[in-house]
Amino acid sequence: MVKFGNIKIKIRPIKIAFLVDPNNAKQVREAIQLSSTVWGGAYCPILTIYKQMPKSWREGPIKAPKAKSVVLGYIEAFDPDVFVQLSREIPTYITDLKLKVIKSNEIWGIFDKERSLSPKYGIGVFEIFNDLFNEHFKYKSKYPVKVVIPEFPKQYGLFWASLFGELPAKFIPIVKKYFSDPLEIEEPKFKLEDISSLLKGDVIFPRRATQHALNHLSHSGSRRNAYAFFLDITKVEDIIDFWNLRAMGRNVMPIPKQFLSNDQLKKMVIDFLKVHRTHWGHNKTVCDCASIIRSRNSTMEEIQDYAKTLNIKPEPNDPSKDGFFSLQHWYPRVWDEWARDKDGAIPDDFFGDGDSIEVSERDELKISFSPLLPKFADKHTYHGEPRCVNEVSFRLYGSDQYLAEVFPKSSGKNFIRSISSFGSFHGDWRVGRNGLVKFVKDNFTDNWDIPESQKVVFAWLQDQGWETELSAPGLLAKQIYKKLDGHALSLANEKLLGLLEHMNGGSVQSNGQPVMNNRIRQERELPIGEIKSKLRNLSRSSNLCDYLISKGIFHIGLKVQCPHCIRRSWFPVDKIAEVFTCPKCLNTFSAIGNIENGQWCYKTIGPFSVPGYADGAYATLLALEFFTGRKLTTLLATPTLNFTAKANNKKDIEADFALFWQDSIYGKKRDGVLFGESKTYNQFTKKDFGRMRYLAKSFPGAIIVFSTLRKKLTPIEIKGIAGIAKAGRKFWKSERPINPVLILTGNELFSLHGPPYCWQDAGIKNKFNHIRGLISICNATQQIYLNLPSWETEWHEKWEKQHQKRKMKNKIVEDKKPG
Repeated sequence: MVKFGNIKIKIRPIKIAFLVDPNNAKQVREAIQLSSTVWGGAYCPILTIYKQMPKSWREGPIKAPKAKSVVLGYIEAFDPDVFVQLSREIPTYITDLKLKVIKSNEIWGIFDKERSLSPKYGIGVFEIFNDLFNEHFKYKSKYPVKVVIPEFPKQYGLFWASLFGELPAKFIPIVKKYFSDPLEIEEPKFKLEDISSLLKGDVIFPRRATQHALNHLSHSGSRRNAYAFFLDITKVEDIIDFWNLRAMGRNVMPIPKQFLSNDQLKKMVIDFLKVHRTHWGHNKTVCDCASIIRSRNSTMEEIQDYAKTLNIKPEPNDPSKDGFFSLQHWYPRVWDEWARDKDGAIPDDFFGDGDSIEVSERDELKISFSPLLPKFADKHTYHGEPRCVNEVSFRLYGSDQYLAEVFPKSSGKNFIRSISSFGSFHGDWRVGRNGLVKFVKDNFTDNWDIPESQKVVFAWLQDQGWETELSAPGLLAKQIYKKLDGHALSLANEKLLGLLEHMNGGSVQSNGQPVMNNRIRQERELPIGEIKSKLRNLSRSSNLCDYLISKGIFHIGLKVQCPHCIRRSWFPVDKIAEVFTCPKCLNTFSAIGNIENGQWCYKTIGPFSVPGYADGAYATLLALEFFTGRKLTTLLATPTLNFTAKANNKKDIEADFALFWQDSIYGKKRDGVLFGESKTYNQFTKKDFGRMRYLAKSFPGAIIVFSTLRKKLTPIEIKGIAGIAKAGRKFWKSERPINPVLILTGNELFSLHGPPYCWQDAGIKNKFNHIRGLISICNATQQIYLNLPSWETEWHEKWEKQHQKRKMKNKIVEDKKPG
């Protein structure tokens, strides 16, 4: 069941990545030409398939990164939907990504000049031209625009094509026949003195046309969105870097070293730097400014000499003394996960229109929707291949089962099947940087099952070779969650759990606190008045009793004394009749004369009647509530309950819960998988440590969680968990350990708030007042509960020792040198 929510659909162009060989100008030009013919082409990266990084990538004594890591880093950053192969070969590490790879001639397929002017993949430039006519030329505009398709000279032709875009030669006759007159297209022979007029904002050239009807969401912030790029336009490598800078969504002014003496170009650069020098809103004396970036085939001396010639003077009333630019000797490290956000090199997201589907109360998780195409796209053109993409996200509330919010980047057939709509073909769905991606081939109605968390996690594990099923405690926890309509936070009351355990025959203290050796006896029924009194003392809410009864936790019945054995027995309300059968002595007796002395009582029912704190289900549900109940406002999760899994030639795995997670902090996203071991009030044992150690080894990068309702760990537990935590502190990537360990206790699980507000100790709360995100909370809980230093401190000490060791080694070598 779902109470309410909405499904958001955003339209965006297909993201194409062009694969080219190093220094192959012909391939790069073809990539630019193809990009200039499809919607969103200006944001399609050109990726060089290096076998070994060139010398230009070396930074002094620092070695160039490995070619494979660079290419994969670019792919991760740009997150393409399709590869276009222009290169002679494609490495297996790219084909292993399972993204579709097509040849360059497949984009437009059969180019039919008379019947179809739309590409086989994507939305074409002719559809854009039609919309430009309707928007700007159908009626005389007050502020007219110009459409220009320049003809470039052979010298530096590749650079000019990268600057303005370029249509393939076979497109020109069609443009002249159908669009030249309606759009008043100009086709001038390009001259350098025309560059200023052509780059004006009211001029539409091929590359700008591909940006039609697109909005963008920046991940870099306003301070890193403008660059002046100092490059050698005779070098293919520099032109690719120039193209990719703009494909990231940045404002880029090229500074070709071949035209440094050109006064018009210098004026354009100065104007660009002035425009992108912006004062801070709250402090006008401080400014953000553009960076002048050195290309790999330029030197800092060349940039410095050029910068001296700019001589930009501030306005007389300018309150800031800050400069108009900064010099940057390195290219933004878009390929490096660690450096990407630090360099402001996260590519922007680009979207067209969108829609939102409101979801009202329903029993089934089925949605019917029509995939969206942009308004200007030809609605009657079908080629059997995707024309654009819909990014689908949803937030649903009041569900009585866990729904998937986060999806791993997996291409396994079981996983893809778990997220796909009914009747969709393989390859119609994928997971991108922003979640679910639906390839739109037409606008026919789609029937889609909203993905359930358990199915998604189990399908992913199945693709990893694990056959998975819910364990008995998992089935029980699932039933409890369903009975509570997904409101597991109502269990975050230690005294309530003690009351339920007492009624189920467990041993608890008079105040509801657990005892060391919980011995299970016969279940207990309690008088209605006593239950209401206890629940009134348990919670500030006056309607807790009514709420629990409405969720089916209690069942009402009559406690009657048998006249034969003199024992009292409880009879549910639906079993009350004229004649009772005593369950103790099996004799029958009349209701009349006995029922008057009976007492109305409550008993727990269904999954809530299982002793041992519902066989540990309450503790598991509270642990998952920490991740899914919005205690961590930046976190989304796709959880599953207690499960076991088997795989060939591997040990069985078992976890009390698992989930995919994604954090979004200041625009930077982190994600991963998590496995947890949950205890109610029992202690973690050697067996538990071994099981979690094996999970850490089997899933590098996974977070390992130890969760207990107790508020302190024993020395034995601290030692066992600390051993796993230390092993998991090995530096993995992007400032993350290989297996972070997270400790959750009653402090976190019974609180209505997340860290640091759940911690009562003022010193702890102040120390970790600024933690943000799940990884940081792992680091904090290891310090709080295991008495370990932060892993940054540990890493720094380790690196410092290595540095001193190298320094000493070099000194010994120097001392051994003669004279």
